[in-house]
Amino acid sequence: MAPPHDESALQRLATQVAQRRVDLKMHKIDVARAAEIQINTYSKVEDGKPVRSVTYGKIEEVLGWAPGSCLDVLGGAVAATLIEGAAPGAVISPVQSGDLAADVAAAVQNAAIVVSDSLTSGEIREMKRLVVEELIKRGKIPPTDRD
Repeated sequence: MAPPHDESALQRLATQVAQRRVDLKMHKIDVARAAEIQINTYSKVEDGKPVRSVTYGKIEEVLGWAPGSCLDVLGGAVAATLIEGAAPGAVISPVQSGDLAADVAAAVQNAAIVVSDSLTSGEIREMKRLVVEELIKRGKIPPTDRD
C-alpha cells in the first residue's frame, strides 16, 4: 500500500524524479527497467500519484539517491539526497530539516564551554545565534532551519 501524502508533496517528488531522470539522460522506460518495475508504475511517480514505499526505494537506487529520499521529499524535505562518488555499498545519512541549526548551535555551545570559563550563558546563547545566522546568510543552513 502506498504511504499517504498530500498532492503538493507528490507533485514536488514527481518534479524532482523527472528532473533527475532528465539529468541522467534516461527515458522513463530506462528507469523502469533498471528499477525492475513496470513502466506504468514508474509513470505514476512522475504523474504525482502514490506508489508503494518499496517502489520508491527501487527508483532511488537508479536515480543515485540515498535510501529514503523519496519519502523524505514526501515528508517535506526540499530535495532528495544525491549520492555521487560514494563507495559501493556506502550508506548516506541525510541531514533532516531542523537538525542542522540545532546541531551547529550545540557544537558552538560545547566548544565555548570547553575553551572559556568566563563566558556567561547569555554570551554563549548570543554566540550560537550569530553562528547560525551567519551560516544561513552563507546558504549553508536553510532559513527555515533555525534553532
